[in-house]
Amino acid sequence: MRSIIVRVLAVLAVICAVPVSAAEYPARPIRLIVPFAPGGGTDLLARLIAPRLSEVLGQQVVVDNRGGAGSVVGTEMLAKAPADGYTLGFMDSAFAINPAILSTLPYNPDRDFVILNIVATSPTVLIVRASLAAKTLPELVAFAKTNPAKLTFGSAGTNSSGHLTGEMFNAAAGVKVTHVPFKGAGAALVDLLGGHIDVAYVTPSSIVTHVQTGAVRALAITGARRAATLPNVPTFDSLGLPAVNPGNFRFLAGPSALSRPIQARLVTAMEKLAQMPDLAARLAENGYDPTFIGPPAAREYMAAEFVKWRKVTQQPGMKGQ
Repeated sequence: MRSIIVRVLAVLAVICAVPVSAAEYPARPIRLIVPFAPGGGTDLLARLIAPRLSEVLGQQVVVDNRGGAGSVVGTEMLAKAPADGYTLGFMDSAFAINPAILSTLPYNPDRDFVILNIVATSPTVLIVRASLAAKTLPELVAFAKTNPAKLTFGSAGTNSSGHLTGEMFNAAAGVKVTHVPFKGAGAALVDLLGGHIDVAYVTPSSIVTHVQTGAVRALAITGARRAATLPNVPTFDSLGLPAVNPGNFRFLAGPSALSRPIQARLVTAMEKLAQMPDLAARLAENGYDPTFIGPPAAREYMAAEFVKWRKVTQQPGMKGQ
């Protein structure tokens, strides 16, 4: 009888410990994995979100950059992290792109993650080094056609949205600009500023100051309208290349086994961030369109992105780049 009572008490202790743990979450700092090197658009947005999330949760949220393999390295780390709420991920469009292009992944994008919030969308800007002769997109196209395979373009990594945007541009303009992958858009920008590559595809947030100082030139931007932060940069559509329009999104995620109470805590925290006027202003200043879409709509959004990128990567010349 005594052994039975001991076992019953042990089971009750475990059952009672779960809600207490969830109620006290978070009790220590949270690691926010960004699967890219510092300096790119996803990293910059994560660093805008992290301090606000820290404020709401009452614990420090620390950005941890884990770039490599077009975001696969950091994404795998998140998939295999303990599902205790102390390791989260801040991801972007590469999450939906990689399954469409790579035959194998060290994680299952459908089963290994929970999508907590689609935070923002943003366009992509084509920039060139200041010393390049081309000062407009038509001039860049003309130069590329006259000098086939001479120009290079950098992106956040193979199969990243910047990479595919570059391939879309190649196909739409009928040119060949050679791709050079980096571990993040920030690294690509550094090499462009140093004159080591000619073109890069980045988010507005990472290059507004460089454009204003003349360190780089922005020639075109994706999307239906010009960006408020780059009002003098025309859209690809207005320049006769409407096919160059992939779109980007960033989102907060966790391991799939994350408990429902902790998920609810994080979703509520993101809802509070969505109500912060100063954050909305900062996002807009940096070229982001705030969305703050929580579940279940976030899951529907992600499903649509998987379909969209699958169609994009089925275009000639895209898959296996």
